[in-house]
Amino acid sequence: MTSSGGATVHCDELPWLPLAQGVDIRVIRTVPETGAFSVMVRSAPGGLLPRHRHIESAEIYIVKGRGVHNQTGAFREGDYIAEHKGALHDELLFPEGVELLMVCAGPSEFLGPDDDVVAVMDVAMLEGLSKRFG
Repeated sequence: MTSSGGATVHCDELPWLPLAQGVDIRVIRTVPETGAFSVMVRSAPGGLLPRHRHIESAEIYIVKGRGVHNQTGAFREGDYIAEHKGALHDELLFPEGVELLMVCAGPSEFLGPDDDVVAVMDVAMLEGLSKRFG
């Protein structure tokens, strides 16, 4: 529902879209004017999020599961993680299923073996995924 006072998004009705090996996302909101976006991220056991750099900051709330992030530490259901602008993160292996809400002030870059940019997660990429798979 949308009105002049805001919007309610029924997240359970949004499709899961492929992001990385064993990792899917639900695109909740994109703000083209600022580059901000909100997504749900779901990983199957053994899912792998590639090495990446946050061009802008991100805030994460763990909805389900647990794991260990090399740069921010162990996390579990109910935890909040702040990822700072410019933060560089190693690949993240999810040994068990995890679901999280991520609110980003702007894009992140997925990096290859030599830290070359292989993909950018931004408003355009998320809207493209939604059109292609949604």
